Amino acid sequence: MKKGRYHILAGSFLVAALFWFSVTMGGSFRAHFHIPVVVNSFPDDLALVTPLPETIDVLLEARGWQLLFLEAGKQMKFEIPGSWLRSGAIQTNRTLAERMKLPEGVRAIRAYPETIEVGVDRHIRRKVPVRFASLDLSFREGFGLLRSIEFTPDSIVLEGAESVLNEIESWPIEARTYTDLTLPVVEDVPVLDSLGGIIETSVDKVNVYIPTDQMADMSFEEIAVTVLNVPEDRQVLLGHQSVRIDVRGGVNYLSTLSAEDFSAEVEFSDIIADTSGSIIPTIHFPAGLQLLNLEPREIRYTIRK
Repeated sequence: MKKGRYHILAGSFLVAALFWFSVTMGGSFRAHFHIPVVVNSFPDDLALVTPLPETIDVLLEARGWQLLFLEAGKQMKFEIPGSWLRSGAIQTNRTLAERMKLPEGVRAIRAYPETIEVGVDRHIRRKVPVRFASLDLSFREGFGLLRSIEFTPDSIVLEGAESVLNEIESWPIEARTYTDLTLPVVEDVPVLDSLGGIIETSVDKVNVYIPTDQMADMSFEEIAVTVLNVPEDRQVLLGHQSVRIDVRGGVNYLSTLSAEDFSAEVEFSDIIADTSGSIIPTIHFPAGLQLLNLEPREIRYTIRK
């Protein structure tokens, strides 16, 4: 018997609660909602200079159960026709009911902000190089960077307002820290969305390659010195016909090089302009090497007719 009474009491309580809920929620209430802002048919020839707000705050009035359904449904939005963007400003309160397509019985009281300022400009594309937002790079002792860090792609296409893109010289990828490196680094690094809402990028990731190797010093002897563009009626005699070049680079890379990969050149016009009687040759060497020393550094010369 007692168990049956509990069922009766529980049922009575539930009926009473449903009755109270239906009476209470049938009344009129007001509540604030954050309504997403959506642009329909954005003009192809225009781009935003500043982003539109993601949402506006709208005060709605309706029966309690309607407000509950609206909150649960999350289907409301404030729609802006693309043609309105040319006006410079959008008055939200004047068009709330029309632009939100509210259900019958739901009334929009007011919105904040009351005015959405709109800045647009001509839509263009521009290609710019990529870069790290910041990079902290260090190597274990005896190791180093073989050559410049490689990005693939090394540049990306941006789309947006002309006045905005004209101020952009490069585009950042996420900051990275690489310490105590002994091996090359290969990583896909996300492109930063630093101007979200007004700039679109052609890719969302960039492949980064940091060529790391053990470093060594090597000398290359008997690199012939060539004098360029000597007139037919002139002869240049050099105090040294060749030089020694000392470089630093990756062990594996250095093992593939020979003296033929290096050259030393002097322009005749530089000799004519010189007043000291000796000149420093221009050294050409493979990318990825660091020039440490040149011996002799200066070469004396004599000009004969």
